[in-house]
Amino acid sequence: MNEVLASTLRKAVYERLDYLDRLVNEADVPSRASLADSEIARMTAAWRSLLADHEPDERGRCRACGGWRRRWPHPCSVWTTAHKNLIVVDTRSTPTTGRHTAASYLPTAG
Repeated sequence: MNEVLASTLRKAVYERLDYLDRLVNEADVPSRASLADSEIARMTAAWRSLLADHEPDERGRCRACGGWRRRWPHPCSVWTTAHKNLIVVDTRSTPTTGRHTAASYLPTAG
């Protein structure tokens, strides 16, 4: 993908997210309910597609994150971002800096 196309794609995605944010924050209740009806299914489908692309291989490494990033086992940054944004509700208790930030909010065994 060339830089112009990538930039256009990125701009369009951010504009859509900004539009949805404005609707959520400024629209009346019936409009927000309608928004939920139409957009929640689209967002869950988008997350599922993105996560499917980042499923671990038989060695536990992300299939999509190539190159030097393949050294580390799953979960990749896409999965940790999904967990942080879809599972962790109280972000005040989630550290945002430090060496073990990504791993600090993942579930532990036991």
